[in-house]
Amino acid sequence: MGVYSNVNCTTPLSSINWGTLTPGTPITQTIYVKNTGSGLSLALSMGTSSWTPAGANGPITLTWNQEGTRLQPGQSVAATLTLTVSSTIADVTNFSVQINITGTN
Repeated sequence: MGVYSNVNCTTPLSSINWGTLTPGTPITQTIYVKNTGSGLSLALSMGTSSWTPAGANGPITLTWNQEGTRLQPGQSVAATLTLTVSSTIADVTNFSVQINITGTN
């Protein structure tokens, strides 16, 4: 399984800079996910962990449009990540989060 910043899946993606966020306004980023294995199709899933500060988890949410999508070996797909900041967020000016994208057979 690989996550990339370009459609040709040649530039591995290790971080996303979301820029300046406006509470109440979703922001999107497109990434590319590829099944780099040989032999098994994989069902995609995404989760988050290691929120800093911990209080950002809840007022800030991350979703995507490829949950459950199956990729055959060598197949890739564009995925849209959507980050939403609650209009009622308080005391969070910077944050980080680990995005975990996995594939299971």
